[in-house]
Amino acid sequence: MKWQSKRHEFDDYAKQLIADLDLHNKKYYIFGAGKVGRTLLPVFEAYNYTIAFIDNSVEKQQDKVNGVKVISLDYYLRKKDAPIIVAVSIKNTLSIVEQLEENDLKRGKDYFLYEEFTNYIFPVISTYYYDKVFVSLAQICVTERCTLKCRKCAHGCYAVDNRNAKDLTLEQIHKSADSFFGKVDFIREFVLIGGEPLLYKNLSEAIQYIGKYYRKQIGIFSITTNGTIVPDEEILKVCKRYHVLFRISNYSRTIPRLNEKYDRLTTKLKEEDIKYVLGSPESEWTDYGFDHFNRHASEEELIKVFDACQTSCREIRENKYYYCVMARSVSENVGFNKGQEEYLDLDALQGEGYKKEFLEFNLGYSEKGYLDMCNFCYGEERVNYPIPAAEQMRGTSYGQQ
Repeated sequence: MKWQSKRHEFDDYAKQLIADLDLHNKKYYIFGAGKVGRTLLPVFEAYNYTIAFIDNSVEKQQDKVNGVKVISLDYYLRKKDAPIIVAVSIKNTLSIVEQLEENDLKRGKDYFLYEEFTNYIFPVISTYYYDKVFVSLAQICVTERCTLKCRKCAHGCYAVDNRNAKDLTLEQIHKSADSFFGKVDFIREFVLIGGEPLLYKNLSEAIQYIGKYYRKQIGIFSITTNGTIVPDEEILKVCKRYHVLFRISNYSRTIPRLNEKYDRLTTKLKEEDIKYVLGSPESEWTDYGFDHFNRHASEEELIKVFDACQTSCREIRENKYYYCVMARSVSENVGFNKGQEEYLDLDALQGEGYKKEFLEFNLGYSEKGYLDMCNFCYGEERVNYPIPAAEQMRGTSYGQQ
């Protein structure tokens, strides 16, 4: 979307949203007392909301989850004193929505879906009602080097020469965190990614710095890893201190040998009492098209592509806040050299209304209304181009010889 009225794009929408929701009530219900639902707890705690879970599990209704009361939908319907956030897996969302609609609850008024609430609704509420900048997800890419060479890596890391690639310096990571948290009051999940972040030699120092100065502004502090490296004792020590979650991608269907590495990593994390999530085995990715596709599209067409995509993958790189981490990383790693200036300068955000400008950029507004790399990306259409997950390039240690 092109900026038409910078720092005022959401004025009318926010006014209506605040009028429709009883924000003085400071209460929400989370439908789903599982992994997804629990990710909202630190957010609502930071904003001093009263929370209760709704869950269809009679067993969960007998006890609290993370210290939070769990009730049935029938119990809720007798009160209906606050909106519901549906926070369950994608496969279970439809059945829950049907259950709510059967009880005359309306989307956008009585309930919201998790993604729309965390990525769109609550950032607007936070900025306009609480005068606080809220971000659902953002990440620092500490290194583009990786232990795998996935043929269709969405970051283009297959093109990176591990021997000569330059990681971010520790000073750059400090600057990234300082610039970001100098403008952002709270983030649902803050991620250190790669490449493979456990290749980064200063990882423990990076975690220490972010944890020491900004942990209270972070709901979930996580590392996304491919599971091929067991972290050293210093990394484990700071991860435990600052409650860092390991998100482990699971490529065992394509690379069965990785199961042994996952076992070693998860065993070590259990021993150190560090939380982790080992993903379900992935058999299929979607092709973004970066290595072969070119739209040759007009400005108007590219704006439509960008608006339809709505990626949630933000990146901080010193003072630069990128809307799409993949556009930035692929452009650099594969050599497109496109869109180097397509970022929000966090240090330049000043004066009255800068929080609204941040909100607008974070929700898809910019001077051009699109990214140059949109020309080389299938965008939302990528779901029509399935590919094998984590297929290794020939000549690599995990690929075909």
